[in-house]
Amino acid sequence: MEKFLWNDPEIEQLLLNDAEKETLEKFIGADAELPDMLNARERRVWMQEQLLSEFPGVLVSFTLNIPGPVKVLPLVPEAFAFALSEIVSALDTAKIPVLKRSLILDKTGPEAFLCVDADALAVKRLLVPLEDASDLGRLYDIDIIGRDGKKISRSDIGQPGRTCLLCGRPARECSRSRAHSVAELTERINAIFHEHFS
Repeated sequence: MEKFLWNDPEIEQLLLNDAEKETLEKFIGADAELPDMLNARERRVWMQEQLLSEFPGVLVSFTLNIPGPVKVLPLVPEAFAFALSEIVSALDTAKIPVLKRSLILDKTGPEAFLCVDADALAVKRLLVPLEDASDLGRLYDIDIIGRDGKKISRSDIGQPGRTCLLCGRPARECSRSRAHSVAELTERINAIFHEHFS
């Protein structure tokens, strides 16, 4: 797995540091119950609204797609840190400045928020390829929220919806119909993590 080497201290500050990784590791294997997930969703929306009101830019909101009650699997800290470095690298290469970086590290799964100074559609076009480039990228959930608070969809930039990790059908269909068990999905996700980080 490629490792990014950073010479710019400003970029270094955007990445997951050792203390943050240790905090996240404390939640490995913890169950996130339904009330926890509902609270996390409310907290995420509140955080997004706060950041958009404070910084007049576009918001990159990033999590990992992990089904089931255990959101912090053993290799989630490594996967989250790597994904965040890929996002930061893409933004840096495109010369898109990051105005603010915030994290939530909890048993409901890690979340990163990056306020950037750029056009929302351009940021979506830049980051969608990260979600499609590999099996690991398919676990990334990178939302782009415009200055008006609206989420930019893949269809807004002419991209098809995401496909299921197990069968290749539209992911929304499989999710809605619960076509696959949490155990099957978790087994596949763990295999992807081990392939990349073991």
